[in-house]
Amino acid sequence: MINLEIKDNNLFHTMLKVILYFGFAVYPVYLVPSGNIQLTHYLFLIFTILVFFFIGIQLDKYFYTFLLFLIYAVLVNIFYISKDIYEFGYASLKYAEGILFLTYNFILTISLMSYFSHQKKLNVIIYGLATAILIILFSFFYQYFFGTLDYRYEGYFNNPNQLGYYSVCCFSLIYLLYRNLYIPYFLMIVAITTVVFFSILTLSKAAFISLFLCIIFVIKPFNYKYSKIIMTIIVLSVIFFMVLFYNQIIETHVFSRLINTLSENDSSLKIRGYLVFFEANFLEKIFGMGPKRIYEVQGFEVHSTLMMILSSFGLIGLLIFCLLLLFWVLEINKAYGLNGVICICAPSLLYGLTHNGIRFVMFWIVFAISIFLSKELIKKKNFQDK
Repeated sequence: MINLEIKDNNLFHTMLKVILYFGFAVYPVYLVPSGNIQLTHYLFLIFTILVFFFIGIQLDKYFYTFLLFLIYAVLVNIFYISKDIYEFGYASLKYAEGILFLTYNFILTISLMSYFSHQKKLNVIIYGLATAILIILFSFFYQYFFGTLDYRYEGYFNNPNQLGYYSVCCFSLIYLLYRNLYIPYFLMIVAITTVVFFSILTLSKAAFISLFLCIIFVIKPFNYKYSKIIMTIIVLSVIFFMVLFYNQIIETHVFSRLINTLSENDSSLKIRGYLVFFEANFLEKIFGMGPKRIYEVQGFEVHSTLMMILSSFGLIGLLIFCLLLLFWVLEINKAYGLNGVICICAPSLLYGLTHNGIRFVMFWIVFAISIFLSKELIKKKNFQDK
């Protein structure tokens, strides 16, 4: 009875909205070194606990598949920790921190899907995201006018790659809000241009290359009568701008990073950790090497989402995780078509080719919100077809 009263209490939902708003708003503000819990993580954790206790969780294929992957990852880590204790009498827990991130992202993903399935409104996301973008813009203009702008801009993050990945996730989230009619087309274009600008400032190749490959699909209006004309005008304007300022563009750092991509040492498959898997024996290929063995072989983590999972958790772990991604891609395709898959799923998946993106909370936020919105859109389409 108490649970039902709280679940439908307006004050309770207002409190959840406030927590969610500030969680989004302060996301780009890192107060402590990377790898530690930031303010936004605390806020999302409070939100998650409240949702679990007073609203409940949504049990569907995403919940069970993600839970299965989490359980399997935990079992792999327990096996290697037990193996170390048996062989050496002790085990370092530092290699198990990835499981803590995965567990956190699991409960946050499920709580967001459950909350929005109950609440049905995303206005708080728009306000929180807008505030976060304004915070990054304030940081840029402050550093620009006071002459403290770094070679690679990172805003209030601890690393430019973090801002780069954040821009990639924002790109997908902004497109989602547009496709579900939360924001108009031209506001979407302004917001998308802003986050692409952030990715360029970071000089994160994984970020701006991913967005460059996908942006052509974003600028096409999906429900405008003259969408092809608008798209043609924008494309021609960009080409004209690039031709007009060609000499200035080729002098920029981002152009230099782009043309040197294949020749730079940090772009090689070996440095990114793609070859670690081939150092595993037969059983390790099937069940996983575990994070400690990866560090012994590579010296640092694998910089690729899928290859990290394949190396750490083997073919079994990769198949489970890919099943989760497959459900996601099929849901997005059903709701938004191929254009939606390219604009919503592709940016983060492309980024994940050269970076381990599984721990980044913003990716799982996009994952959860996109699933909720796609389900709502599919319901609306089915209702209109009857």
